[in-house]
Order: sequence, then C-alpha cells, then structure tokens
Amino acid sequence: MISGSFERNSLSVALGKFRRNVRSGSYPLTKILIFLALTGLLTLLTPHGELVEISYTVGNVWIDSDLISPYPFPIVKDQKTYASELAAAEKTSPPVFRRRERAYEESADSLRRILADLARVLQGRGAASGAVKNTSRPADGAGVLPFRLSDAEWGALAGINRSTRGGIRAFFAVSHVDILEILREIYRSGVLDTGRIKQHHPVIALRQGNREEIMSVGRVYEPSEAHSVIGSGVEASPGGAAGSVILKCALAVFRPNLIFDGIESAALVQAARDNVPRTVGFVQENERIVGKHDKITAGTKLKLDSFLKAKAERAIDSGAWRYWAGSALHVGVILSIFCIYLVLFRRGIYRDDGKLVLIALIILLEALFAWLTVRMEVPQPMQYLILVPAASMLLTIIFDSRIGFFGTVVIAFIVASVRGNDYAIALSSLIAGGFAAYTVRDIRNRTQIFRSLVFIFLGYALSILALGFEQFESLGSIATQLSFALANSVFSPVVTYGLLIFFEKAFRVTTDLTLLELSDINHPLLRQLSEKAPGTFHHSMVLGNLSESAAEAIGANPILARVGAYYHDIGKGLKPEYFVENQIGAHNKHARLRPRMSALIIASHVKEGAELGRQHRLPEMIVDFIYQHHGTNRISFFYEKAVKQAARKQDAASIHEEDFRYPGPKPQSKEAGIVMLADSVEASIRSVEYLTPPKMEEHIGEMIRQRFLEGQLDECELTLRDLSKIREAFLKILVGIHHQRIRYPDQPGIPDQADAAVPQDGAATPAVAPDSPPRKTRESNKRPVSRTDEPAEALPEAPPAGGEEPAAGAQSMGEGGR
Repeated sequence: MISGSFERNSLSVALGKFRRNVRSGSYPLTKILIFLALTGLLTLLTPHGELVEISYTVGNVWIDSDLISPYPFPIVKDQKTYASELAAAEKTSPPVFRRRERAYEESADSLRRILADLARVLQGRGAASGAVKNTSRPADGAGVLPFRLSDAEWGALAGINRSTRGGIRAFFAVSHVDILEILREIYRSGVLDTGRIKQHHPVIALRQGNREEIMSVGRVYEPSEAHSVIGSGVEASPGGAAGSVILKCALAVFRPNLIFDGIESAALVQAARDNVPRTVGFVQENERIVGKHDKITAGTKLKLDSFLKAKAERAIDSGAWRYWAGSALHVGVILSIFCIYLVLFRRGIYRDDGKLVLIALIILLEALFAWLTVRMEVPQPMQYLILVPAASMLLTIIFDSRIGFFGTVVIAFIVASVRGNDYAIALSSLIAGGFAAYTVRDIRNRTQIFRSLVFIFLGYALSILALGFEQFESLGSIATQLSFALANSVFSPVVTYGLLIFFEKAFRVTTDLTLLELSDINHPLLRQLSEKAPGTFHHSMVLGNLSESAAEAIGANPILARVGAYYHDIGKGLKPEYFVENQIGAHNKHARLRPRMSALIIASHVKEGAELGRQHRLPEMIVDFIYQHHGTNRISFFYEKAVKQAARKQDAASIHEEDFRYPGPKPQSKEAGIVMLADSVEASIRSVEYLTPPKMEEHIGEMIRQRFLEGQLDECELTLRDLSKIREAFLKILVGIHHQRIRYPDQPGIPDQADAAVPQDGAATPAVAPDSPPRKTRESNKRPVSRTDEPAEALPEAPPAGGEEPAAGAQSMGEGGR
C-alpha cells in the first residue's frame, strides 16, 4: 500500500515538473514538436516534383548548353490552351432532346374540356341577360377554369352567345378548330422545354427510340417563340375581348413537346471533352529540346515545361521517399536559419513557446497564400497577391525590426520554394517586406500601419521593373504585374491591422501599440493611483521620464520602460497612508507596529500590485516590473530598527535579514533594471541638500554603483557601458527637475546667494535666473526621508525645527531604494 502510494506521488511529481518545464520553455520537446509540425505542413504545400530547376521565358535566349532529352516524353499543352479547347468541345456537343409523341392529342383533349366548362359556366350565369360578373368569386366559376376572365371578356362572350346562330357552343366549335390548327403546325416543328438553347448551341440532337436526328435550332421553337406564334394566329380570328379569351384557352393547353435529356447531354459533353487531345506532339529519346543560344519560342517553352513535368513524374515513380525527404530537408534548412538566430540572439522569444507558435502560424499563413496562387491556375500574376509585407509588419510590430526583417527573409524563401523555386517572387517579397518592416519599426499609433502602403508598392515596383526590363517583358505584362502589386500594397495594411488585433488577444502578446494605450494616464489604474496616492502617482510620472530617457540612451525599449515605471507602484494605492510620500500631517501609521510587521506591509505592495494588475488584465511584461523593480533589496530602515530593539533585549538571534527583504526576483530585462535604478535615484536624490549638478552626478553614480555591487543587476544584461549612459541620461532629467533657484530677500533658512554659489565639494554652481524663486530646502519644507518607499516611521513624531534626520533614515537612502 505504501509502495503504491509512493509510486503515485512520484509520478505526480514527475508530471508536474514536466508541465512546469513546458510552460517555462526550459523543456525542448515542445520546441521540437513546433519545428517538426511546421516543417511537415510546409513540405505538404511544396509542389509535388514540379521544382523549377531553370528559369526561362518566351523571348529570352537559352544560355546553357544544349538540352538533350534522356528519355521520350509527350509535349503537353499549356493549361490555358487546353481549357479553351475543352470549352469549345462543350459548345460543339449538342444537347439531347426527346419528342413527346402525344403532345398534340393531350392539348386537344384539354382544349375540348376547357371550352365545354367555359360554355357551361356562361349558361349557368344567365349570360343572355348580361348579368355575368367577374370570376374572382367561386360562385362565378373561377374554380372551374384554369384562368380568370375580365368583365369585358365575359360581356363579349355573352354578346356572342346572343348574336351567333347556335350560340356560344357554335363559336367555340369554330375556335376549337382554329386553335388546334395552330398547335398542329407548332408541334410539327417542335417546341423546346427550356430557353436560351439557341444562344449557346447551333444544333440539337433529337432522339426517338433508337434513332437520333441532328437538327438545326432554327427549325424549332423556344417557349417564348411558340407563345408569340400562338398569339399571332389567334389575333387573325375574332379579335377584341373574345380573341383574348381564345388566346387564354390556347396558352392554357399548350405544352412543349421536345423534352431535354440531361443525362444523355452530359454524356455527350464528357465524350467531347475526352476526345480533346492533351498533347500536341512527342519528343524522342536523345532529341534536342533546345540548343545553346537558341531563342525560346512558345513551342520551345512547351517542350521545356513538359520535360520538367515528365522528369518529376519519373522521379516520384522511381522513389517517392527521396522526393519527400528532399522537400522536408529543403524547408527544414530554411527554418533552421531562423531557429539558430532565435537561439543565439533572441533567447527570450526562444523560451516562449506561445511566441514560437505565433511565428510558425504567420509563416504557415504565407505559405498557404503561395500554395493557393499555384493551385488557382489562372494566367494572371497571382504571385504578387501573396501578402508577405503583412507578415513583415506583424513580426516587426509584435517583436522588433530585426525579427521582422529576418522573418521576411525566411518567408520569402519559403514562398519561393512553395511556388517551385520562383526567384522573382522571392526577390520582390524580400524588398517589399523589408520596406514594410522599415515603415513600422517605430510605430506610435495603429493608423501608422497604413503609411506603409506607398513603401510596399515601391518595393514591388522596383523589383518588377528590374526583372521585367532584364527579361524583355512587354509593357503590358509589366503593367499587369504592377496592378497586382498595387492591390497587395492596399490589402497588406488592412490584413495587418485585423490580424494584429486578433494575435494580441489570442496569444496575449504585448506590442508597442498596446504599451502606448497603457501609457494613457486616464487608464483606470493610473487614475485610481492619482486619486488615492497622489505622491506615488507623481513619483511614477517622474520615474517614467527617467526610464524612457535611459532606455533610449542604451537602445532598449523606451515605451516599455516608461509604461513599466508608470505601473510599478500601483500596489501602494491600496494602503497609501503607510508610505510617506502620500502622508499628510505628522501622524505615523508605523508608530505602533513592530518592525517586522511594518516591513511586511511595505513589501506587500509588490504582491498586491501584481494581483491588482492582473485583475485589470495588464500584460505580464508590465506585471514583471511590479515584481522586479525592488529586486531582493533590503528594507533597511525597519531592519536596523529591529536590530537595535533586539540588541536592547539581547535577542539578536531572533532577527533574520531575509524577513526584511523584498521577494524579488531581480530585474530580468534591461528595462526592468533601468526602472530599479531610476526608482532608487529619484527617491534618494530628494534627501540631498543644496543640489548642484556635480553633487547630483556623484549621487547618481553612487546609487548605481551600490545596486551593481549588491548584485541586483546580475540578471538583466546591463553592461558597464550601459550603466554609464544611464547615469548621463538620469543626470539630464534630474538637472531639469531640481534646477537651482535664487533666494528671495529676508527668506530664512537658506544660505546667502554668495554662499550658495560655492557648494560644499567646491564645484561651481551653474548660473540661475535672477527672477527665479528660491528652491525650498529641507529646513523650510521638511521631508526628512530618503526614499518614497520609506515608511512614515522614518520621521520622529515631533521633529525639532531645523533638526537633523535620524541616522537610520539617512542610511536607508543607499540601501532601501524603490
């Protein structure tokens, strides 16, 4: 029992470890599966043995050696010619009709019954008195006749009944003979039961039993023509309202007598198609297909096409595995280039399986577009509708310009391989895609995507013109290709815009566009922070400027750094009164708390801020700033306070430094490292009295050096060169924020202007405007804390006027940080 439980626990632990490795990207199995799946799908899209080994166009000169056929093969017609011949064969195949033998007799019987019913209804209504009404009511006989008569027509029949010898029945007897005579002549020629036959076929095949007669369509009637003939014949008899009644009777009994036979017609069409030859000749073994320096004609191109097709078919028949292996190797080598680049230079993307799936999906979509252009088999240059620029823009916006350009190169090769090693489309896609990636490398809003339209068309136009002039293509052909390229340049931004929104939601990727939307200070989290913790909000805004400037200086992502700085302290909005920058008055929340509890409250703003960010669906890369901006720094003030209390109680062993550190982790990216440094510098610089640029520069350098020596920057890939540039960027911003002011007359607490001109370290102070108000000193505006994270406990309950800060507060300037 114990053994079984142990085995189940071990299996559960192993499965849990496997899942964690897969999610973290440390397990290579998922990456291998992604690579193999993409390679397999792309292999299926490659042409089956139709790889083009040589480039040839009608009008060019064959510059290679003589091409001799190693085996006999048929010369296959090109698809356009073969399709037109099939269409012509379909038109020459006559539709089949069968004659309905008793059509005349059936019409005669129907006419006799209709006239008898009409006479009976007329007599029943008292037609002699002229009281006949409309047959719209059942009592008037409307349910007996297959048509309706107007009051005028009923009146005309009533008049005929009164004035004609023998009454209406005698009149109908004469009309019956006339109608049957007209129908006999029409049925003798024949009436088709379907229209528009004459527009498409010159003859029809009329079958009666085992006999078949080919008849010209001019000898038969279509339904509309038969109706016209009947109408003309009836008008020659009585005319007027009575003639209208006779016409309705004739049309009511008329039925076509030539019935279309769809099955036999389809069989004739298929037979005609089968009789169209697929080939136009034959090339014998050892026969020369094309000679060196010969001009390639339409016939020569047909031979070359047929030769390549025959070669591919023979290769597949002799060994299909070789073809599939070669195609898979071909695609795999192209994809491996991209994989090596990601492994060596984009480890963050390589570790993220979701991003790898996204990249694979974009490549697969482009390959599918290329496959569709091959399968359409239309004479137009459909290859220029492959939206490679859309993929270039998507990769650039989602990742960066290097991924965008490198991905464009790989996609261009993939598209060319799917289209049978088409060099022209590879070159065009590479140039247009490169231009597209260039236009969105520094995108600032979504509408900027449409700015790339001109550049995409320019890239296609340059490549089309270059290849067209080089191959002596006609101006009409070049113009057609340019028109399709123009359509591509219009569709690509539209598709990019739509897919970008989909990928952002489906894969939860964070683009610069998403970051720009998050930088809006009207975001609910920032608005809440400004209302509940205005001091923290102001600090975050200043930190955003510092971080953005430093990121630009070292080539990091400035938008990411700024947005990360904006949200790094949102957790303070839940307990703002425990942080001194938000405290109004001298009341101290930490006065009655133990140092350990105060440290827990201070550190909790990290975890609470991350949870708050996830509740508002902040991207994970922004949540990472909340976790990492303190790293594993020590909360120095409360640690020192706890040490002093333990020393007085002689209980130093009860104090553990780990209890007074932030949970971390340390910054994992350059942008997170910048925010940590900016946080420490901005918070601590306000504890320095009589700020001058040299003093600020010295203080900034000291803070950066402390974080470096503490090992907080070990995991974020910031170099010493980067740290030097960051210090210079911080200095420029802070000099503008803490610029010096002159003293107003009789303002206490500030040294005289002459004294302030020479700082304590002997460095000269830059000139200040004489009309500038004086800068408040720590004596005139007492805020004796070194960091915005420093709790209110750093202040004594009732600080003496002009007194000094507590030593612990001063020391925490260098160790606590933000």
